Amino acid sequence: MRVLIAARGEVAVRIARTVRSLGWEPVTIHTPGDRGSPHTRAGLISLEVESYTSIESIVEAAERAEADIVHPGYGFLSESPEFAEAVLDAGIAWAGPSPKAMRLLGDKWEAKRLAEKLGVPTVPWCEARSPEEAGRCAEKLGTPVMLKASRAGGGRGMRTAASPEEAARLYRLVAEEARRGFGDAGVVFVEKLVNSPRHVEVQVLGGGGRVIHLYERECSVQRRRQKIIEEAPSPLAERLPGLRERLLDYALRLAAAVDYESAGTIEFIVDSRGNAYFIEANTRLQVEHGVTELVTGVDIVEQQLLVAAGRGLGLGQEDVKLHGWAVEARVYAEDPWSGFRASSGTVTMWRPPQGMWLRVDHAVEPGMRVDPSYDTLVAKIIAYGRDRSEAVARLSAALRETVIGGVETNLELLRVIVETSWFRRGEYSTSTLEENLSTLLEEAAGRRRLAAEIAGRLGGAAVNAVHVAQPELVEWHGWPWPPTRW
Repeated sequence: MRVLIAARGEVAVRIARTVRSLGWEPVTIHTPGDRGSPHTRAGLISLEVESYTSIESIVEAAERAEADIVHPGYGFLSESPEFAEAVLDAGIAWAGPSPKAMRLLGDKWEAKRLAEKLGVPTVPWCEARSPEEAGRCAEKLGTPVMLKASRAGGGRGMRTAASPEEAARLYRLVAEEARRGFGDAGVVFVEKLVNSPRHVEVQVLGGGGRVIHLYERECSVQRRRQKIIEEAPSPLAERLPGLRERLLDYALRLAAAVDYESAGTIEFIVDSRGNAYFIEANTRLQVEHGVTELVTGVDIVEQQLLVAAGRGLGLGQEDVKLHGWAVEARVYAEDPWSGFRASSGTVTMWRPPQGMWLRVDHAVEPGMRVDPSYDTLVAKIIAYGRDRSEAVARLSAALRETVIGGVETNLELLRVIVETSWFRRGEYSTSTLEENLSTLLEEAAGRRRLAAEIAGRLGGAAVNAVHVAQPELVEWHGWPWPPTRW
């Protein structure tokens, strides 16, 4: 079997790893500017395409490669039913849900209507077709409200309004932001803002006429509605009796209603009283899927590929158990001290942490150029433990060992976050990070100043070197880099 991976960066490398483990052949793609990027070497071959959002060019590349399956990764066209249809029309299997399921669940507006029919709680909302309607919705629901474009995601195409007038003013901005990022804004709707909720999501898998869950993850550590740290299972679901059972039931109801196949995520917010509300579904592999894989032992990408190949799910609900805890930190190429502005540069040094309880998903190497025109995610550092305290301790140590030079990142901020008392206790919400951001940045800046002072005393040694107490790494354990050449 040959699989064309319609993605770039770390997710392309991660998918190729599973393709190789199945004994199949991975094929990657690249744009002219990405020629020679690390992810291109993860494949048997890498084919040039016009862009990562050109359906015609990617399908043509899949045909040239004689691919049996296309895996869309995440981002770009991964939630495009039009892309899925084009792949299927070309006689190539699609490693994702059906176009019908993508339209019903991937579109926030359609998904909310479906949830209401199924008796799944949703946050009060109303549709807006113009700035004036957005203002009237905000007045009806009561401010503050959130404006969302139904086909947007990842924190884009979403804005908070404190008054009906602001809702009307932000309407066009939300629609345009979604069009730029996703090609189509879909429907813009206004939703009552739940103050300081927890963000908990359920991983589902479908195939062969059945749907199962892989339990839940928590993604409440966010800035500007963009996830930074995720963990599985959810600390909140562990503490609140009955919450996990309700979330799993709601998620399976929604997935079963559309005959869901492949991997997907059903997302909820939980208010301070423990009430859970469905907010959206992601009809694709999620960035944070690795924490679920570690606590369930299920390779989610493998299941996607097997379903696409017509083999159905390789496991049932009775086979899925929770074992231990996993926590993930996302390393972004961005400057936290400049409003998280995307940073660029050439990587001069890269030393990932090493350990038997760690997993690092990345596509980084010295000499590579970080391009801010793409997603700024550089690497995902994931730690596993028998319980939450052990996993968090291992993540903290791993972040201290990680070194990346030549480009500004949020690495020092991540180190500070995982050591805060509120994170160690698992008592945080989607607003906790931003509420404490100035203090966290001050502490992170202080650490950098101290590191610079120590480096100066050592005769100008690299600042990041003070975080490393190990020799130069040759390769990441168990995952050679560059990947094996075919």
